[in-house]
Amino acid sequence: MNSSSLCTASGVFLIGGGWAGVMWVFLRTLSLHLQICWQIAVGRGFMWLAQVLGWGIPVIGLAVALAVSGVSFRFGQTCHVNHRNSLAAFWIPLLAFAGLTVVMQFATFGYCIKVYLASLANNSATTERSEIPSYKTSVRTMSPRQAYHRIRRVIQLQWRGIAIVLIIICDVIFFAVVFVFQDNVVQSAKTSDKARPWVECLAMEKVDKKNRCLQHAKDLVVSLRTVVAVLILLAVSDS
Repeated sequence: MNSSSLCTASGVFLIGGGWAGVMWVFLRTLSLHLQICWQIAVGRGFMWLAQVLGWGIPVIGLAVALAVSGVSFRFGQTCHVNHRNSLAAFWIPLLAFAGLTVVMQFATFGYCIKVYLASLANNSATTERSEIPSYKTSVRTMSPRQAYHRIRRVIQLQWRGIAIVLIIICDVIFFAVVFVFQDNVVQSAKTSDKARPWVECLAMEKVDKKNRCLQHAKDLVVSLRTVVAVLILLAVSDS
């Protein structure tokens, strides 16, 4: 990145885009969790806080990754974070927010299931309302059936966001696991004899190095099917 502006730009877009995607998914999940589980109306204050966190943390994460680890040409014409200090500077914080998002999402689902089961077990006479009860109503004074109808209405309005959150989080976790594994494989090839058969084949073969030596490089890279799966998930998330 110190000698190529193209490398710097591609690395900034890749790392910054990954951070921004994870943060905005986290904030969307937090918004839904507050509305359903804690009956908190997210208004203008939450919107401004989301703007600060949604753009501020990715900028900080990008700056830390570039300063501590840096980027270089590692995957074709796109620069990616280097191995040095990449776990502490990029992967672990990114996966921490992704993991917290998953925990909140399943906690929200668990609460919805609990309220649904409570509404089935509620035999008291409760007037069913088509509108959402006021957010000022205490969860202790709200009957199970009223809480169920309120949560069902919120989910009906937010189901697209929930689906997007699940897709992107699965994509980020899969992407991180694949490339961290690939990074470790490359580093182990530098310090062991794992790459010796491939290097010797390249040195000895005079006719068809690509086809005859490729079989010796299978242990040095991630399988083609895995890479294609990552690219398909990235395309789905971008769309």
